[in-house]
Amino acid sequence: MTTSNRFAYVQARLQARHGRRPSDDRWRLLESTPDIASYLQAARATSLRPWIVHLASEADSHQVERSLRVDWGLYVSQIASWMPARWRSAVQWLSTLPYLPHFVYLVRNEPVPRWMLDDPVFSGVSQTDLDSRREALQSTLLSRASFEIDWDVPPVTAWFDAWKDLCPSADESDEAALDRIRVDYEKHTAAIQDNPLAYPVGPPLRRRLAQRFNSIFRQHSGRIPAVFAHLGLMALDVERLRGGLVLRALFPVPAERPLWA
Repeated sequence: MTTSNRFAYVQARLQARHGRRPSDDRWRLLESTPDIASYLQAARATSLRPWIVHLASEADSHQVERSLRVDWGLYVSQIASWMPARWRSAVQWLSTLPYLPHFVYLVRNEPVPRWMLDDPVFSGVSQTDLDSRREALQSTLLSRASFEIDWDVPPVTAWFDAWKDLCPSADESDEAALDRIRVDYEKHTAAIQDNPLAYPVGPPLRRRLAQRFNSIFRQHSGRIPAVFAHLGLMALDVERLRGGLVLRALFPVPAERPLWA
């Protein structure tokens, strides 16, 4: 199969998944549910079902997050398996994204919370000694990111630098689109980090980023930028799903939820 035919095959599969993503109305319906059991029931009637079909209503926040991290890795691996061989490593790199903040936390010698010791991924890199932690990190995919070396480089920038190193050469138009994805995401994370407690800011920022990814997905149909745009949109969906589940796991009674929820 030629590269162009391969991307046409990938685009057809991504297009089907893209069209099944929950609409804003569906998200609002989900977010109006009062508890995690109702949320799970409503989500199982949408395209989000594969992400939560195996979650129990009594799952705690750590179980929810662990399950979503694992499922995200499986989703990315499936997409990577469809790709031309030279692009597989760059696509597979996106499976590390949910782990990035946790590994940064460990590398900066922060106290290890109990849940990390019980987690099958983090327990292996949660040694008390900082040098041992860094050595253990070298056996993970995230060893490509040098955020533990240069403290002046934001972790997400180091993560994108590692991703860029994995990307093979592309034509000028595709390179420009990939750079747009990077810049848009870095601006998005920087804006949230500048004011992380400003709840009204978060949803508009995510809508804006989704609009940009949607634009790239349409404009570069059948080309590599569309693949990364799709994964960006799915990451936003999983992030939103995570928020809905974790909020209800932590605050099972609506009256106990924070005012900003």
